[in-house]
Amino acid sequence: MLSSIYLTGSSIDPGELSQAHKSDWRTLAITRLMNHGLKVTNPLEIPWTETEFNFDEAIDLAGSSDQRVRRALGLIDQSDAILANLERPSYGTAMEIFYAYRSGKHVTVFGSSPLNPWVATHSQARFNDIDLALRHIIGNQPRSAPVDWAIHYENQLSERYEQMPPYGEPDYKFFGGDLPILVIAPHATAYFREGEFQEQESFTGSMAVLLNRRTACHALTSNYCLVADPCVYADTPFKTAIKDLVKAGNIGLILMILGSGQQTPGLQIDHCGPTRDYDFEQRLRLKLGALEEIAPVKLAKSQEELDRETGPLSRFIAEELAVPLVTVKLSKRYRMPRLQSMLFSRATDLLAQFVLESSSYLNSRLY
Repeated sequence: MLSSIYLTGSSIDPGELSQAHKSDWRTLAITRLMNHGLKVTNPLEIPWTETEFNFDEAIDLAGSSDQRVRRALGLIDQSDAILANLERPSYGTAMEIFYAYRSGKHVTVFGSSPLNPWVATHSQARFNDIDLALRHIIGNQPRSAPVDWAIHYENQLSERYEQMPPYGEPDYKFFGGDLPILVIAPHATAYFREGEFQEQESFTGSMAVLLNRRTACHALTSNYCLVADPCVYADTPFKTAIKDLVKAGNIGLILMILGSGQQTPGLQIDHCGPTRDYDFEQRLRLKLGALEEIAPVKLAKSQEELDRETGPLSRFIAEELAVPLVTVKLSKRYRMPRLQSMLFSRATDLLAQFVLESSSYLNSRLY
């Protein structure tokens, strides 16, 4: 799993740079860190050239101020560490340092001495120049333990379990990747079905995002309370997002992660969609069989129950989008990383292996 570094701090006005060095510190950091195999999150789009630049026009990828703050916090949550430039202190940089440190992230700062006591208290590494700061990060490769990362991510998500999305924001969240596989968790938050409130299937979203971090697959999870269950209803933003992703990208397999209740303990696996010489269901069954004996979903519930719970979305993916779909249902015991960390880790490891092996097969068919 690649270390992910979030960059924060003001950019340098090119007018202040020497003629021999025309790059912003972010460009330098991105180049150095990525050359050493780290993933970099740069929350700013800075539209400038060597001859024309207006720092005030540097904009975040989101829209309004509230959206920018929420997006920044979300990006920090997904990162393992942050690198902060303190040459031009700002309220935003200070708040991001504070939030990251309190969230258990590794905070590295660089700037002129002496540093403010608040910065010194809320950072693990402090340097006078960017070169030393980058050497420190490259040498230490800070990573969050997968279980700790999942718990922290779920803590943040739990604040939105029963919250409707703010105006203008979707009720889902997409995490881009490089592999031709999309992992979805449509019940990561609470949702409504037939007018009845349904509780979230906890840690299914965290597991999907963790697979994105570990394998570079795509991931799509619910991010706020859903007014309509995307597994059942035809026109939902979540379902539309799946359609758009399949049409826009090279998606050769969709893995849906759901939770199961106490009445259906253990693991269940099902498959639908185009058949190929590579049996995705059987390979996942063999993979997860290391945990316990697995019964097909169809043996655990009647066809009527299956159609009511996930049938419409499954048929849409398999028939209209013509993409193979593998569904795995995890009982609560595999979704309790605080109490059953080994089971959570093992299940995630095996799913990651399945994703990587399936990706190798799909890529071999394309090239």
